[in-house]
Amino acid sequence: MKVIHAADLHIDSPLRGLGRIEGAPVDDIRLATRRAFSRLVDTCLEDQAALLILAGDVFDGEWRDFNTGLFFVRELARLRDVGTRVVMVRGNHDAESVLARHIPLPEHVHTFPAEAAGTLELPALGLAVHGQSYGNRSVEDNLAEFYPDRRRDLVNIGVLHTNAIGSAEHSNYAPCTVQQLVRRGYDYWALGHVHKRIVLNADPWVVYPGNLQGRHAHETGPRGCTVLDIDNLKIRSVAHRDLDVLRWAEISLAAAAAADTDDLLGSLRLRLQQIVFEAGGRPVLARVLVDGATHLHARLAAHPEPFAAQARAIAADLGDVWIEQVRFRTRPPAETEHGELLALHQALRDELEALAADPQRLAEYGPTLAPLGALVAPFLGTRPDDPERLAARLPEVEALLLGLLAPDYPHPRPPAHVPAQDPPPPRASKHPEVQ
Repeated sequence: MKVIHAADLHIDSPLRGLGRIEGAPVDDIRLATRRAFSRLVDTCLEDQAALLILAGDVFDGEWRDFNTGLFFVRELARLRDVGTRVVMVRGNHDAESVLARHIPLPEHVHTFPAEAAGTLELPALGLAVHGQSYGNRSVEDNLAEFYPDRRRDLVNIGVLHTNAIGSAEHSNYAPCTVQQLVRRGYDYWALGHVHKRIVLNADPWVVYPGNLQGRHAHETGPRGCTVLDIDNLKIRSVAHRDLDVLRWAEISLAAAAAADTDDLLGSLRLRLQQIVFEAGGRPVLARVLVDGATHLHARLAAHPEPFAAQARAIAADLGDVWIEQVRFRTRPPAETEHGELLALHQALRDELEALAADPQRLAEYGPTLAPLGALVAPFLGTRPDDPERLAARLPEVEALLLGLLAPDYPHPRPPAHVPAQDPPPPRASKHPEVQ
């Protein structure tokens, strides 16, 4: 008997960063969360699953379109026709939606209440499923401590939307520990809320399946569901199944060892080829980060567009691959930071670190930067007078400014009357613009 565990579907959640991806099939990509859920239902049908467990965040807050709910109901109806039962809890995003709480679901779907944890016994399947939904977005109580006792002579499965690992990437809702879950004596905990697949314990099983579909550049790699094989009241195997329809990747290029930009681009091509192979025919959306101390810093920081354009050309040559963004966090090699520049570099870094730690101080730069918005926005990817967005990009601001200060930054050509073969006239500073 197969039981399938999925969570964090976020159906119709907007995928971030699509506006920056020139030439990508944006309309198809926007349907990725729906298509991933359809693949989940297909998997249930193919495996003849007896039960589908949805561990919260089916939806993504308040719907923009009632068709989101209708789509969900239509897909669930496909399971009713073959006798697959569905149990679900509502997570923090589901609790935000008025429509999600009131849309009528098919009779083969059981939603656990929010008032207290309950139990659904399915003796014909040899299962007892325990769960509790969120009544509102912010649930700070430890719900796991109050789940029902295990049922004898049945396989016991707990369904909970929780931050059981103290992840800083996710709000600390329904916090608990793995030890508290294990103490309940259940055979399997079907968790949701953390979007990365994690097996927290194997005896008994405590599993986050991850979300069905990565939605931005920080949700990289395979995404999907977990399939349980149960026989004679024992869980015989627990396995991941890929269901994502497109894949996000984050590529970090170490600039320190690169002789030139061709070296960096060659490394990028190899990394993209590997990711395309691992994606198994899925389209790939990639974010590229060029990082490290390098003699190429001045060129990359002052003129990032040529490298980004060549990176996108490599991706286009490989097929259904698009570069979502190219970021630069390079710096000059330590040996170039000498003399009068050392103090200037350090002062700049100190100022940017202080701004990152003090949003109010950063906001004070807004009025000064506002007139430069149209000019500087291409470098920053956003308007410089938006403190919240600028704070996240301060490392790139540092790279850009240090590039302008670097000793090998291109300087104005000598006046036309100076013969090309003559040596340049002596100057008091290495930087003619600072006298």
